[in-house]
Amino acid sequence: MNNDYDLSKKQTNRSYRRWYLWNCRSPRTSKNGYEAVVFEKSTEIGGVWAVAYPEVRLQNISSQYHISDFPWTFAPDLHPTQLQIQQYLDAAVHHLQIDVRLKHEVLALEEIEEGWRVRFQNTDGCHEDTFHYVLVATGLYTQKYRPTFPGEANFTGKVVTEREIKSLDIFNDKRVAVVGFGKSAIDMAVLAAQRGQQVHHVFRQPRWLLPQRILGLHYTRILFSRLNSVMTTSWAYPTTVERFLHHRLNFIVSSFGRLVESIFRLQIQWSGFGIDQAATDRLKIVRPTHSLVSDSRSATAIAPDDYYRFVAEGRIQPHHGEVFGFSKDTLKLEQGEEIQCDVVVLSLGSQAPVFPFLPAKYRHLLEAHKDGVQLYRHLIHPSIPNLGFVGFNHGFLHIPAAEIGTLWLCAYIDGELELPSIEQMEQDIEQIRQWKNEHIHFEPSRGSGVNIRYQQYIDILLRDLEVSPYRKMPNIFAEIFARYNCSDYKDVVEEYNRNRASRTAPLHPIAVAT
Repeated sequence: MNNDYDLSKKQTNRSYRRWYLWNCRSPRTSKNGYEAVVFEKSTEIGGVWAVAYPEVRLQNISSQYHISDFPWTFAPDLHPTQLQIQQYLDAAVHHLQIDVRLKHEVLALEEIEEGWRVRFQNTDGCHEDTFHYVLVATGLYTQKYRPTFPGEANFTGKVVTEREIKSLDIFNDKRVAVVGFGKSAIDMAVLAAQRGQQVHHVFRQPRWLLPQRILGLHYTRILFSRLNSVMTTSWAYPTTVERFLHHRLNFIVSSFGRLVESIFRLQIQWSGFGIDQAATDRLKIVRPTHSLVSDSRSATAIAPDDYYRFVAEGRIQPHHGEVFGFSKDTLKLEQGEEIQCDVVVLSLGSQAPVFPFLPAKYRHLLEAHKDGVQLYRHLIHPSIPNLGFVGFNHGFLHIPAAEIGTLWLCAYIDGELELPSIEQMEQDIEQIRQWKNEHIHFEPSRGSGVNIRYQQYIDILLRDLEVSPYRKMPNIFAEIFARYNCSDYKDVVEEYNRNRASRTAPLHPIAVAT
């Protein structure tokens, strides 16, 4: 998504609710007296959804992708389409009366005594304004990774990224090669196989894809329950029970992980059942050999219904290799193989986020690592005053994480939450970075991902705010076994405000790094 910011001016004797909503993130800006302004460079809202490729769908289901107290205003598909998401965002902006200023590009932030001087431009020219606090919400996937290869200029076919595809007719009766193994690459391979002559899928390493159904149940029924999240290895465990389970009874956790991984492997192989040995061999190429947990990152994709079936049937030919370059009509792999093709789709993900609008000294702090920015609580950098980050806590239940993260920021801005020393926060950041480096495969947004650890992350933020993380109680059965949805968090702000009335001292974050 392009430059979009939540710029907050404190008001006096005024209390009302405003939401920050962008890139399908919808955290609360405040119920505590803030004027919130959203600057958006583009001509329409939606971030990456506004520029998405045809037929793309949300990987989450609709009940897990909306503002907690503003449900969908119409009945969307189980996995909403791009158009449905855009319609919901428009409705949310209108209903919540969010001050979104389109075609406003932020050029620079200048640090001043009372906060920030913001330079921006719109159709009327360049302007300045001052704000006490800035929330950066520029997204994790703005910087598209698009390398060039030897011989590409001489290739007579088309070389595109998925973002450049506006019509799927580009695949009609063509020989297509798709490079990459993220969500977009998998989608491109399936969409091309439905239309083209032949599809070749090229990747350096196969990744785990989450099946739509696990033993007949929709994956969200299993993966979005507290029972599953408690069994998930993490850098942080907010409760004594979780710490005991993972530190003293780790064999139970390991066995659970191996069981899930075995089920996934069997389901991949089942796609080729009854076809032939060649189908089994092709499926083996796309089956990962590394652990499922190490692949549980932001780039984790849900397998389209047809992907493994198309591989088994030979409609998608997998190639475990790396691109070397192009000839006149072929894509050349480093292993010496050449693939005849008319269209090549480079779907290689994004680069780590950059912050060109910030002063150089702060850019260095945020852009020093190839796997992106690691923040305290995934929300602030200890050495950058009056600046917070929204959406840099990407996880499988992302909108509640962004909402609660923004409530946490508001508590901090209001002085209701006192943070540890800079040294302690930096120590926490480094601890998490090292854990991620050791346990999660590299990706340019690794530092900003909570991913499958979303429940532990949200629980910690709620505990920081002295709000109960158990949103389905007193129904203990639902709390343990039922799927968590966005609406479970709809009363968080109200509970926080009720507790505030009886509070006599500032809050302090719990002694758990996240």
